[in-house]
Order: sequence, then C-alpha cells, then structure tokens
Amino acid sequence: TESGNIKSLDQRILKSQVEGQTTIIFLVPEGNFVEKDELVIELDGSKLEDQKVDQFIRVQNAEAAFIRARENREVVKSQGESDVSAAKLDYQFAHEDVKQYLEGEYPKLLMEAESKITLAKEELKRAAEEVDWSATLLQEKYISESEHEQNKLAHRRAELDHELAVDNRDLLRDFTYKRKVTELKSDIDQTKMGLDRKVRKARADNVQAQADLNAKQAEFKQQQAKLAKFEDQITKTKIRAPIAGMVVYASSA
Repeated sequence: TESGNIKSLDQRILKSQVEGQTTIIFLVPEGNFVEKDELVIELDGSKLEDQKVDQFIRVQNAEAAFIRARENREVVKSQGESDVSAAKLDYQFAHEDVKQYLEGEYPKLLMEAESKITLAKEELKRAAEEVDWSATLLQEKYISESEHEQNKLAHRRAELDHELAVDNRDLLRDFTYKRKVTELKSDIDQTKMGLDRKVRKARADNVQAQADLNAKQAEFKQQQAKLAKFEDQITKTKIRAPIAGMVVYASSA
C-alpha cells in the first residue's frame, strides 16, 4: 500500500574476529536461509595452523626450561643446605679441637715430657754413683782406667739425656703450646668465616635459582597464552549463524 524498504526487525551482524588480513574460502550465497549454528563463512586458517605448530614447539621448549629451572632450584637448595651443614661441623670441630688439645693432648704431652725428665734424672743420679764408685775401685786397683772412663762417658751421656729432656719440656711448654693454641684458635676464626661465606652463598644461589625459576615460569605461561590465542583465532576462522535467518551481505545492506 506504500512504497519503501523492508528491513529485518532482528538483525545480527557477523564480523571477522581474526587478526590481520585473511581470505574467505567459503561463503553462503546472499539470500540463502540458514539455521542456527550453520556455517556461514570460513576464513583461510592455514597460516594460523602453521603458527600454531611453531608455537606448540615453543611451549614445549619453555616447559622443559621451566622444569629444569624448578629441579635446579631444588638441587641448589639441597646443595646449599649440605654446604652449610658441613661448614657448621667444621666450626664445631674447630672448637672441639681446641678443647681436646688444652684438656687432653697437651697435658698428656707435658706429663710425658716430665716423665722423661724424671727418668733422665734417675739415670743421671745412677750414672754419677757409678762414676764415684768406679773412682774408688780405680784407686784400689780393682778396675782399669778404661772401665772408669766408660763410666764417666755413661755419666756424660746421662747428663745430655737429662738436658735434652728438659729442653724438650721447655720447648713444648714455651713454644709448641703457644703456637698450637694460636693455630687452633685461628682455625676457629677461619671456619667461622667459612660458615658465613657458605650461608651467604647458599642464600644468594637460592635467590638466583628462584629468580631463574620465576623467569622460566613466566616465559612458559606467556608461550601458553600465545598458543591459546592461536587456537582461539583458528576457531574464529569459522563463523556460524547465531540464529536462523536469511543471509544478507554487508555491501548490499
């Protein structure tokens, strides 16, 4: 009854959501009626498929790097704990070595040195008595001069042994003892510094390993997101009808 244009009351506009330029490989002819979820347009997704394959490889590599970083963190953590534990034992043993020397080894050595002095003194006393007795016998012509000289030589040897025993005792008490104690206390300081270094190194290695793990994990997630995007883009190469109706090209509209 009137002239004019007929326009659909329920109009749905279909647009390509594939990024970049692509090619239409299938298109329902204009004017055809389609049912809901029926394929209306198919875009060329071959390039996206190739990119998906490449991205899948990148995801696999990123996952392998992430797993290596995760295992490496555990290894670094375990190694650090082991090194710190060994350093603590060294520090503990250094303290025990000082106590062992002061309360055990040194008193024993000193006692042995005093015992040698006592024995040497007894030998010296006996040798002196032998010399005196042999001098008396020599005057009475009961022994020869050579026998008396042998007794004098034994007495001299006993004197030297006694002097040597005293010198060894004094050397132990005045020099060896002080040097040994200084060395053992230095070992305590060195093992303490070694322990501090191990603790700091273990902490730094753990931080570095954790940072590397975080970086590899972030890279893995990023590559997964890119793969998911390619898969989503591939699904969008097929545009289906949201409702039943007639196909009208945008250029005609």
